[in-house]
Amino acid sequence: MLVLKKIMWPYYAITLVLLIAILMWGLLGIFGGGGYGYRLFSFYAIIPTMLFTMGCILGFKDAYIKWLYPVLFGFITRMAVLQFVNLQVGLTFLPFLFAFSGMVVGTMARIVFQKLSINMQLKLKKFAQVVFVIGSIIALIHIVHAVTLDRIIEYKEVSFSSQNIPIELSGYRIAFIADTHSIPAIRLRGIVEELNNRDVDLLILGGDFPSEDGAEWRSMEILSQTITTDGIFGVEGNHDNYADLFEAKKAHGIVPLSNSGVLVRDNFFLAGVEDLWNRNPNIAVAIENSSPDDFILLVSHNPDVSMQQDTTGVDLILSGHTHGGQITFFGIWAPYFTFGNTITDYGQRFVSGWAESQDGIPVFVSRGTGEYIPRIFAIPQVILLTLGHVPTN
Repeated sequence: MLVLKKIMWPYYAITLVLLIAILMWGLLGIFGGGGYGYRLFSFYAIIPTMLFTMGCILGFKDAYIKWLYPVLFGFITRMAVLQFVNLQVGLTFLPFLFAFSGMVVGTMARIVFQKLSINMQLKLKKFAQVVFVIGSIIALIHIVHAVTLDRIIEYKEVSFSSQNIPIELSGYRIAFIADTHSIPAIRLRGIVEELNNRDVDLLILGGDFPSEDGAEWRSMEILSQTITTDGIFGVEGNHDNYADLFEAKKAHGIVPLSNSGVLVRDNFFLAGVEDLWNRNPNIAVAIENSSPDDFILLVSHNPDVSMQQDTTGVDLILSGHTHGGQITFFGIWAPYFTFGNTITDYGQRFVSGWAESQDGIPVFVSRGTGEYIPRIFAIPQVILLTLGHVPTN
C-alpha cells in the first residue's frame, strides 16, 4: 500500500493543480464579471497553458485518461455556477477543452513512446530532463524579474533631434506618463516628486488612468502638482471615460487634447487625438491650426492610429497602450502580440521604444507607468524626452 501511495502521489498533485486552476478560472470569471479573469487567464494564456501542460502529463502517464473525471467534474461545476449567477457561459468550455486536449496529446505521445526502442526511450528521457531543467531556470528568472525589477519605475531618457525643432527648443524637456491604471497614489506622488527634481518643461499624459470611484480626480490632483514651465496636457485612453477624465483635468488646470492642438511656444505645436477604440481620432483635425514651420508633436494613446491615418504633417508621435508587451520573453518578444491582435494589429511593431508610422514618421511607445496585471520583463517607465535642433546644411 505504501509503495502504491508513492507511485500515485504525482497523479494526486497534478490533479489538484488542475482543479485549482479551473476553480481560479471560474471564480475570477465570476467576480471579474467576465473581465479581469478573462484578461488574466485567457488573454495571456497562463492558466490555459498550465491546464494543457498538466493534461499532457496526465495523458502521458496514464494512457486510459482515467484522471479526466476530476477535470470533467470541475468543468460541470463551473458551468453550473455561471448559469446560476446568470453570466455568459461562452468561456465555460475553455478550461475543459485545454485540459482534455492536453490529455489527448499526452496519451498519443505515450502510445508512440512505448513503440520506440529502449535506447531511444532513454535518449528521449534525458532530452526531456534537460528541457525541463532549462525551462525551469527560465521560468524562475522571469518570476524573480516580475516581483523585483518589474516593480521599479524606470525614468528613461530619450533624445529626439530634427531640423524642424527651433534652435530655441534645444534642451527642451518633456515628461510623458501613460497607462497608470491602478497605480497606488503613493507611487504616483513619488513620480511627481521625482519629476519636480528633474527640471521638466512640459508634462504630457498619455491616457488610461484610474477611473473607478472617482480615482481620475485623485490622479489628476496629484499629477497637477508637477512643476513645469509650459503646463500639463493630456489625451484619453481606451480605459478612460473621457468626459469624466477631461472634467477632472480641467478642474486641476490640465489641458485635455481631443482631436485638437495648441501652440505651446513659437513654432512648437502640440496635438492630441481621441482614442482609437472608443471614439474617432482624426490627425488632420488635430493639427489643422498649426503652421507649416511648426515642429508638431502628436500624442495618441494607441500607436495603431499612426498606421491608419496620414501622419506626414507630424514630426514625432508619442504613444502608450501596449504596456511593453506586458508579459514578454526576456523583454525581446511579446508572445501575445505574435499570436493575437487584441491590443495592436501590428504584431511586435509597437511593443515599446522607437518605431515608425506607415509614412516613416518616428513613433515612441512607452511601456506605461502603472499596474494592470503582473508585468514580466516589461519594466514600467516614465519617459523623459529631450529635444534637439539639427542645423540645416
